[in-house]
Amino acid sequence: MQNLNFLQIDERGRMTHPRLLMSLKKLILGFSAALGLTAANAAEIPSGPITLEQCIQIALENNLDVRISNYQPRLAALSLQGAYGAYDPRFNWGVTDSFRESKGRENPLEFTIPTSETDSFRSNYGLNGILLPSTGMRYSLGFNASETTGTSASDFPFGSYGTGFFASLTQPLLRGAWIDGTRMSIKLNKQQIENSSLTVIRQITQTVSSVELAYYAIIASRENVKVAEETLALTEKNFSNQKRRAEVGTLAKSQLPQLEAELFSQKAQLLSVQNGFADSVNTLKRLLTDDFASAQDKELTTVGELNPVQTVFSLADSWDKALRQRPEILQSKISLENADIRLKYNKNQLYPQLDLRATYGLSGSDSAVLQFKDKRPYIARTASFDNAFRDVRGFDYPNYSIGLSFSIPIPNRSARASYKTAQAQKEQSVLQHKDLEQSIMVEIDRLIRDAEYRFEQISVTRQARLSSELALQHETKRYDEGAIENYQVLQAQRDLTNRRYSEINAKVQYLTALSRLGQAEGSTLDNNNINVEFEEE
Repeated sequence: MQNLNFLQIDERGRMTHPRLLMSLKKLILGFSAALGLTAANAAEIPSGPITLEQCIQIALENNLDVRISNYQPRLAALSLQGAYGAYDPRFNWGVTDSFRESKGRENPLEFTIPTSETDSFRSNYGLNGILLPSTGMRYSLGFNASETTGTSASDFPFGSYGTGFFASLTQPLLRGAWIDGTRMSIKLNKQQIENSSLTVIRQITQTVSSVELAYYAIIASRENVKVAEETLALTEKNFSNQKRRAEVGTLAKSQLPQLEAELFSQKAQLLSVQNGFADSVNTLKRLLTDDFASAQDKELTTVGELNPVQTVFSLADSWDKALRQRPEILQSKISLENADIRLKYNKNQLYPQLDLRATYGLSGSDSAVLQFKDKRPYIARTASFDNAFRDVRGFDYPNYSIGLSFSIPIPNRSARASYKTAQAQKEQSVLQHKDLEQSIMVEIDRLIRDAEYRFEQISVTRQARLSSELALQHETKRYDEGAIENYQVLQAQRDLTNRRYSEINAKVQYLTALSRLGQAEGSTLDNNNINVEFEEE
């Protein structure tokens, strides 16, 4: 069989074959697939003879189901990128400009307190996020500046500037320490990438198997057409001979209608098998192209005949293959791992919230210096941000703190219920995995027995066909000798035709059983020398 190594998935989501490759990577960080899938770029279906290997290659490039499934790893990778977005730093900025005028008043001593005015401007900048994703440590950084100017109630002008810097670290010690919602989401999304890659493998396997079955069906239909044509030709020849005998009087004309009815019956049978052949060709074309209209008029001619070779089966080996490499089993194991991740997260949520928090800050300020001359106030030195920030730069006025914060809902029913739910889901996943294993083992046992039975059917139907050929020869000879009636020859001919159909069907059913067994084992791609690789973006 032709080696189909080097199948790659291109930017349009198609299988390509610069030298025909493919090797599966467990975790995919990206997937080359894009919009704009057009039939113009599809591999052409050749007119005329085509091998099974060529059909598989073309199907992997063009088949719409394969190309649709190819988007799943890419979508999963995008979800993973989105989950990592929880670690993106958050930048904050704010500015406030305010004005306040206080109402003056008169008191019993009969002097007036004038109104005062205050004009304030404040800005702040901050950055916060997760410093250590592995432990959930959070950080927060900030810087602020303020300017306040105005006139006091004593009608004295004033002005001041303030600056400050602060930093804080918060480390969860119990809840959220070794797993939190973000880390759980990332783990699950990584698993989903692997799960989606196995979905692609399943679809590729299904497509290859479908191409095999469609190819075998065409060969069988073609041989059925050949049988129907040969049977019709024999019936036409007999009818022509009997008609001449009736014309010369050596045969009663009353026997002709029976032969004529058989002739029309064989023509109807030929039309039926020809229609079946056309259906089988269309089935294969549907698998090979994403533009059926352009391929409808192309003639496909299969290469080879149905000559199956007996296969020696090992139930233990088939079980081992299936339980190691079948995509459904691998996906079920991923489900078990997902259940473990959720269980670990929900167990962590049972713990109280105990956080260690440390802060450090710096502050600075500057005010205008007010002096009096001739009993009149004047500003001897103006304030500035530069002077206020000098205190921060010099670490002159630090402040820091360290402490613990503790909280827990009582009696914490939500977390307890979630944990018990996760436990039940894990137990359910284990049972589902076991059920899947049992189903696969039963399926493989049935398919092996079916394949063995089908191969025996080939031998039996071959012997039946050979016996029918001898029977037709004997009945024809006896009819020529006048020992039997014509309807007995017709019956022998019908028996031979039906047994030829049965032999063809036994062959195609055996090949079908082998294909389905390979699919059940998860060995379809290995049997066709196909490996799958997902390219990273």
